[in-house]
Amino acid sequence: MRDKYAHSRRSPSGFVLPAPPPVVVAPKEGVVASSFLDQDRAYFHAYSHVGIHEEMIKDRARTDAYRDAIFFHADYIRDKVVMDVGCGTGILSIFCAYAGARKVHAVDASAIAVQAREVVKANNLSDVITVHHGRVEDLQIFEEVDVIVSEWMGYMLLYESMLGSVIYARDRWLKPGGLMLPSFATLYMAPITNAEKYSECIDFWRSVYGIDMSAMLPLAKQCSFEEPCIETVPAESVLSWPIVVRKLRSLDTLYPLIFFQ
Repeated sequence: MRDKYAHSRRSPSGFVLPAPPPVVVAPKEGVVASSFLDQDRAYFHAYSHVGIHEEMIKDRARTDAYRDAIFFHADYIRDKVVMDVGCGTGILSIFCAYAGARKVHAVDASAIAVQAREVVKANNLSDVITVHHGRVEDLQIFEEVDVIVSEWMGYMLLYESMLGSVIYARDRWLKPGGLMLPSFATLYMAPITNAEKYSECIDFWRSVYGIDMSAMLPLAKQCSFEEPCIETVPAESVLSWPIVVRKLRSLDTLYPLIFFQ
């Protein structure tokens, strides 16, 4: 399954998102890193589409959680320097500016950065927020930051995530004792039932046009269980309380190899 889905993912709205590019070794100060790989281009191009940003912002639980966390830490953020890794439309950067940040470096390698710059300008925040169009691994700024905020989480927490880039930014620019938002993450799993999906994909093969095709059932089950299904399910489909399967306890100290292994 890993090999089959190493090249892409599909969002619930149908947008195909390639796997994230590998994290590269940090370039030295003053040195411009090499140009994008083809894989990089495909990944960042996917985030140039307005649909994926609309989908994320409309996820009120997600957006409200980030806004509330930023405002909760307003006393710390006030008059500080913030970096937003993967800023997208710039909404989290603007929340940080509203929380009193003195300077926000908003970084995004996709073309959405062009629109983010216009959003910042329209909200009269160009004196606070600087939008950098490029990979964070190629970014050349010469000041440390007090806070790093990033919406890096992908499906199953870690897939299609940019945590590697966030860790890179942390190691290069975050001041000792600086704030990471989020600073920890927990992955839960729970069994579910989906009789309609099972009937659609499995029971379909019992009889097709009056022909007994039940010999296809083992293959249909194998293929269905090998492929991840990304859907919103009703609460009544969840069969038990979730269990914790992975904790990332301290993103401010997490060593990159722990994540990539």
